[in-house]
Parts: sequence; structure tokens; C-alpha cells
Amino acid sequence: MSQRLSLLVAGDPNQRTGGYLYDARIVSALRTQGWAIEVIGLDGAFPDADATATRALADALAAQPDGAMVVIDGLAMGALPDVVTRHVDRLAITALVHHPLGDESGLGADDQQRLHQSELRALAAVSRIIVTSHFTARRLSVLADTYAIPLKANTTVVEPGVEQAPVSPACEPGESLNLLCVATLTPRKGQDVLIEALAGLSASRWRCDCYGGARDAEFTLRLQYLIEFHGLEGQVALHGECDSDTLEAAYQHAHALVLPSWYEGYGMVVTEALAHGLPVITTTGGALRDTLPTGAGLSVEPGDVEALQSAIGRFCGDADLRASLRQGAMAARQTLKDWPAAAEAFAGAVASTPRPLISGSEFAASWLALREPVDHGSRSQHLVTLADEWLSACPTPHRLVDLGCGRGSNVHFLVPRLSGPQTWTLLDHDTTLLGDARARVMTLRDINGQPIAADTETASFARLDTPALNGAHLICASALLDLVSKSWIDQLVAHCAAHRQGVLMALSVTGEWWFTDRHQRPVADDEDQWVLDLFRAHQQRDKGLGDALGGRAHATLAAAFKVVNYRVEEADTPWQLLADNPDHQPLMTSLIDGWALAAEEHAPDAAGRIADWAGQRRQAVASGELGIWVGHRDLLAVPNETQLQGEG
Repeated sequence: MSQRLSLLVAGDPNQRTGGYLYDARIVSALRTQGWAIEVIGLDGAFPDADATATRALADALAAQPDGAMVVIDGLAMGALPDVVTRHVDRLAITALVHHPLGDESGLGADDQQRLHQSELRALAAVSRIIVTSHFTARRLSVLADTYAIPLKANTTVVEPGVEQAPVSPACEPGESLNLLCVATLTPRKGQDVLIEALAGLSASRWRCDCYGGARDAEFTLRLQYLIEFHGLEGQVALHGECDSDTLEAAYQHAHALVLPSWYEGYGMVVTEALAHGLPVITTTGGALRDTLPTGAGLSVEPGDVEALQSAIGRFCGDADLRASLRQGAMAARQTLKDWPAAAEAFAGAVASTPRPLISGSEFAASWLALREPVDHGSRSQHLVTLADEWLSACPTPHRLVDLGCGRGSNVHFLVPRLSGPQTWTLLDHDTTLLGDARARVMTLRDINGQPIAADTETASFARLDTPALNGAHLICASALLDLVSKSWIDQLVAHCAAHRQGVLMALSVTGEWWFTDRHQRPVADDEDQWVLDLFRAHQQRDKGLGDALGGRAHATLAAAFKVVNYRVEEADTPWQLLADNPDHQPLMTSLIDGWALAAEEHAPDAAGRIADWAGQRRQAVASGELGIWVGHRDLLAVPNETQLQGEG
């Protein structure tokens, strides 16, 4: 039986704009792959939803059977969070966001904030979000932080595919240059900027054909006026919306695409041009900085008439530049993904089982499994021995709690190194990871070969008031502290002091990492330091437990325990990932990707520079040139009346 999906869009689904074409091609590819899909166009005004629009969305959702998979295009859902919220527990709803509604050009500050907040409220209610670019993913993260509306959903980037297309012929010597602009006639697309730029060109043998529906009548009249005012009637033409055959013919007569947009959530027309081997002259607005590959075109800042004029003038006047950019476009053409691949990724996102974030950070099981061998090899055995001594003075069975247990790696390390009998409680907010942990720990044996008792509890550890903590002798955690705030640490220390409990915290990041050469010597690099600074700043954002301390958390915890007269033992436990060690390379690659993502989330405007840094470091790791050192520390804290071996 085929899987079923309903897609809800604002207005006529057959509109020929980037967002609607994305939807249509995803639907077509999914149907080819066996999906049964109903596309529902909603009546009414969007995104400023009127009564008709509100009723249309409410009726469409109410008509869906319980458990149905529903995708709502962002234009249809962003202004109606209350309607969406009424159905999130009954339906498997996925939000599809092409770009945030409040980022549309021409909005006043009040309207921008209203749309941002409304859309974020709708997105906060659903468990799955699909965005069409990494830029939009970063942008939503920034907006969620700005407006303090956290998003619990799994967010998946599904970039547009592109259809195979014939290569457009190159410009022949002496031939007039044909520029092509494909965009709806709206202020955000910037055709007025383009006409002003074209009006000042010194080159005369050129023509610019603009295709796109007149979505804004006043703006369209302005464009016609500008064409007449500058005497460009014979060189610039507004052809309006056209069918696919007409557009393909336009591509075949073009020598470059010009897209002067102020902002794009992706910029599908850029990849369509590259599929024809056409160079692109565009802006850096929104996702366009990421969408256009280096060497395949020219980019300028949005709204800069002089810069756009200069770029077009260089293209028209320099045959060598045209040849170089065409070669870059042809190279990019070979890397483009098709719509079936995009549809497969889309299907995986809408059919995924959501893992909502309750507190703290959410980690993929694959990442936890990847790091486990290195974690175990880095940890302090001495502190575990001292912890075992502490437990030997406690009543039996020894009761232990693992906070944020993930898939049970910490328990796996500790159980065979501690005396028994042991009774464990594993706490985590993620039920999927808890299931993995439960299955893994039931066969563990203590240092004497005896079985343990273990149970799991789904709980947020934002507050330490769960009954399981009260009776524990030793509270444990691994790779947790960087997520927590000063107030959380104070709460933990007060709880432990009141119940005379010990604490064993392993692998707390210090906020220090660097690359190493083949002799494990640090490699100094300004770009590494720049990304590290962004990473440290990102560490201190709220992860659900208050303003995170990041690398300062370990020292803060140690100082807090000393204040309440605890004995504190510490140990350096860094990861030392070796250059040219194939077993370490997957983890190093994952680290680089994670650092880059954190840096981009903190500094989205530097995405291109960060991506270049990440690509260079991944290549150096893959070639065996670089290793990585990551700072961690372990800590054991027990009440002062306990005499630990080796102290005094």
C-alpha cells in the first residue's frame, strides 16, 4: 500500500513561482516513487490571513483522518498558528518553509515582527520542519533565539533538485549578448535595480528579457516607467509569466542569467541556469551567497546599482571572463542533484519519527556511537577508582543515577569498573535513546562479574526534583556540563550537599580545541581561532537549561563544591585524534561539521567563510595532514568527611 500525504498550499497550486514550482516538482517525483498525494489549494488571502483563509485551513485540517501525514506550506500556515496548534496532536504535520514570512521586502518593522512571531508560534507547535536551504535553517534558529520562541521540531534541509537541460550555446564573436531575468515582478526581486544598472551600461550590444508574473501591479508600472524613462524599450522587455516551452527557448537564447533579488530563500532559478551551463550574475541576498558556486558567476550586494552595473559591464566587455564563468557554470552543472533525489530526502523527513526536545540538547544516536570508543579511551580511571572507594562506604545496593544517559555509554564504562551490587537509574528526555540504553545495559556485569539492576526514566533534568535523585549515592553524567547554566550547577550542588551525595562528571568540554600535525603538535591558524571564538560564543547560548556556561562549567562546578566543603578531584581527559588514523577520521569530520554549524548559527552572515574553512579542514583530515585535540576534564566530588586514597 502506498504512503499517503496531503500538501496544503495558499491559493492556486499551479502558480509559477519558485516556491510553488518546488512544491509541484517534489509532488511529481514522490508520485513517481509510489506516493499517493493530494494537493489542496486554500482560498483566501495569505500570509495576512483573512476569515476565508482561516476557515479554509481549519476545514482542510479537520477533514484529514487521525494520524494522517500533512505538509503545510509556510505561506499558508505562518499567520495561523492557532489553527495549526489545534491539530498537532492528531495529525503528523510537517511545516515547509521556503523563507521566513517576515523577511519579505517592503515590510515595516511592526509587520515584520508580527509575521516573524506568528510563524515561529506555528513552527513551535509542529514536530517536523523542512527548509529549502541551509541559510533558512540558520535564519530560523536566529529568529527563534531573537524572539525567545524555541523550536522543538526536527529541521531537515531539502534543497531543490533540477531537471536535466540542454546546454545553452555560447556567445559567438560579434554576437549581441542576451541577458535573461526569471523572477516574478515584485520589489523583493529587484528588477528596478536591474533596469537602473542597465541604463548606465557603456556597452551597447546587449538585450535583457525578463520573464515572470506581474504579482505587484504598482511595481510593474514602475518598471515600465523606468524602461521608458531610460529609453530602453528596444533592449529590455517584460514578457510576463510564460509556459515551460517558452522559458526553455529563452534559456537557449541566453548567455547569462541576471537575478537582482534583495533576498532569496534558495534561488531555484540559479540552479536552473547552471543546468543550462549559463553563468549567473546575482546578489548575496539571503541564500544566494550559498546557492551560486564560486567561479560560476558574479555576486554583488543587494540593491547596489553601481556594483551590479559594473558586474554586468565586465561580463559584457570581457570575453575571457565570459569564457571562464561559463566553464565554472559547466563544472557546477555536473554537481547538481535531480528532483528524485530531493523527493527521497523530502519523504524521509515527513515520515521520520520526531524526537522533540524537552530539555538540554538532542543528540543523534549515530554521533553518540561514533564518539563512544574515544570517550572510553580518554576517561580517568583514577577518578573511577576513587568513586568506587566512596561507594564502598555506602549502604548496599549502591544506587547510581546517570543524568542525560543518551544511549548508555557512561553506564557501559562505569559498571564493569565499580563494585556491586549496583542499582542504576538512567535519565534522559529522549525516549528513543532511552530504549537503546535500556537494551544495552541489561547484560552488564560489575567488577566482580555480578549482574546489575537498572531502570530508565523519561525526564527533563532542567529541574533536579525527580525522586530517583534523592536516594542516589553517586550522581553521574558524561559530556553534559557545557549545556548547563550557573543556576543549574547551584541547584545540583545544593541537592548533593543536602543528601550527602557524590558526583562524578566525565568529559566536560573546556572550550579548547586545535588541530595538530602528524607529530601531535598544535597547528596555529587565525581562521581556526576565529571559528573557535564563534564556537565558544555559541556554547553559551541557552540549550534549555538557562544561559549555558560552555567551557567554563567544569571550573564553576569544582568551585561550587569546594564552597560547600566537598573534596574535589579533577583530571585532564582530552581527546587526542591522530592525523592519518583512519579510525579517527569519521569523528574528526563530524567535529568539523559540528563546529561549522555552531559557528554559522552564531554568525549567519559569515556562512561562506565558515564553509570554506570547513571544506579545507575536512580535506586536510581526509589526506592525513591534520589531527584534532579537544580539551575535556573529569571531576569527582564527595563530602569532605570521606577520606579518599592518596589524599591528606
